[in-house]
This record gives sequence, C-alpha cells and structure tokens, in this order.
Amino acid sequence: MKILIVEDNVSNLLLLQKLLVAYGDIDNAIDGESAINKFISAHQNNQPFDAIFLDIIMPKKDGNEVLVEIRAWEEQNLKTNNKVQIAMTTSITDTDTVMKSYSDGCQHYLLKPYNKTDINELMVRMGFVGE
Repeated sequence: MKILIVEDNVSNLLLLQKLLVAYGDIDNAIDGESAINKFISAHQNNQPFDAIFLDIIMPKKDGNEVLVEIRAWEEQNLKTNNKVQIAMTTSITDTDTVMKSYSDGCQHYLLKPYNKTDINELMVRMGFVGE
C-alpha cells in the first residue's frame, strides 16, 4: 500500500508517519503543489497512491484546492472509477468547511490532534489493515 501525507507542519507529519508506517510505504509533501506533482508522478509510474492524508491549511495551494485538482485529474485520466481514498486532516470543525470537503470529493475527515486509535479506525473504514 502507498500513502501520501500532505502536511506542512513537521510535528504533524512525523506523527502521521509514525502512526501509518504499519500500513505501507509512505511519501510526503509539504505543500499543495508538490502534493499534486507527486500524485500525478505516481500515476505516470504506474504506482498510484492508495490513500492521501491531506491537510487543509497549507502554503501554495490549500487542501481543498488540491482535492479538487486530484479529483479533476482522476476524472480526465482514469479509465476506472477507482479513485484514491482521501482523508482531510485538520483542526477545522465548522460545518461549511467539512461539507465543502465532502462535496469536493474527500471520503474521510480526521480531526487533529489524532492518535493511534483514530488512525486505526479510519484505516479500517478505508478498507485497509496493518501489516
């Protein structure tokens, strides 16, 4: 399994890496532009990500912009409906932001601060199990 963590805060990035390492290979991006580039590159190399953990507040492009671009790329380029699982990772709890994320195409919304139990429960909901 391949996981992309998109997080500009080093502490949050390291925590997610530690919590997700049991699930597979992890790559990371520190801003929205590099996340999109890594997502497309992975597809071009026939090694797409299975899951993306996407922070909302980031430099260059925020998480919702990245989400919209990824879903548009998938719509234009994938022959199947096998879209990457995307979990928004954020401390933003207002209803408008949550609903916008879901309407833009995320499948999961994970509130910070998270812990091992939160991650394990989310991975089960995504259909993944640890190694």
